[in-house]
Amino acid sequence: MADAVLDAFIDSLKVLAVVAACTYIIALIEPILAKKIRLHGKLAPLIGVSVSLLPQCGFSVVAADLYRKRHITLGTLIGVFLATSDEALPVFLSYPEKALHVLPIIAIKFLLGLLIGYLIDFIFTKSRKSVNHHVKHCGEQYRIRLMHCEEAERIETPARIKETCTCKECSSSSCSELKQQTHTHIDKKGILFDYLTSLNKKNDKKSKIDRFLIKPFLHSVEVFIYVLIINIAFSLIIFSIGEDKIISFLLTNKYIAPLFAVIIGAVPNCASSIIISELYIFGGLGFGATLGGLCMNAGLGFMYLFKDTKRFKNNILIFILMFFISIIISYIFSIIFSFSSPSF
Repeated sequence: MADAVLDAFIDSLKVLAVVAACTYIIALIEPILAKKIRLHGKLAPLIGVSVSLLPQCGFSVVAADLYRKRHITLGTLIGVFLATSDEALPVFLSYPEKALHVLPIIAIKFLLGLLIGYLIDFIFTKSRKSVNHHVKHCGEQYRIRLMHCEEAERIETPARIKETCTCKECSSSSCSELKQQTHTHIDKKGILFDYLTSLNKKNDKKSKIDRFLIKPFLHSVEVFIYVLIINIAFSLIIFSIGEDKIISFLLTNKYIAPLFAVIIGAVPNCASSIIISELYIFGGLGFGATLGGLCMNAGLGFMYLFKDTKRFKNNILIFILMFFISIIISYIFSIIFSFSSPSF
């Protein structure tokens, strides 16, 4: 038993090394991406899906926040959720013999996110037009955030006097600039007072240390703890029950595995993608079930989406739609690959 725990610890250290490398690289490129990428217009689903492939949990939260503020369409949101890889990529890369297995998973998730995202926008034309209308009247713009599970970062631009819109879509939005337009204050000189100028500025040096050193380190340690717990649990199960019995059980219940994987993926936590990836690597899930589970998993995106209690029914429908799509994906690809599972 001690050997099983030791092996789990060593394997987890390998994952830590890969996760840390990916996390620090993303931390360095995030400011560049934040300045370059905007989620609006016809290219929004393509841009969103592409960025979602990076191994991080923050972007799905940003997408949920932007959808709540009516700055991206439903198709863009679904595309981002389907393509989000979260921690699956570094987990696969930490096992050299399974590293290449992640490439078709990432490629298919990208294609599915792109196609389904644009298809949903094509079908739900009213929703798309509503978002376009709102963005036109709301002058706010947002930067993407990759590393941290926080809301979208608003770009601090000088306020502009724009035509105020009182339609249902705009009046019910949480867009702060749009609401500010109805409470505009002008001083004696006729200069527009913009609340943005009153925001506190963080110390640059402290902010950089926190952004580029501390947060990536804490995120890597968090993932390591998740992986260590999961690896120890798997190792002890294999040690106690035996590989032959586990394989026999999986083969007997292979038709339930796709549903099981999607249910795990529905849990809003980065541990879900780790569990699904580890199950595939250890031989517990086939390719189709793994793909479906990872499509369903959107990090903390769903948790942030449901913070908007005013649109609870709408959010429930989005969750059901994602679950339905992921189930179909899981079983279609399971049938293509004959419900097979990789060997231990």
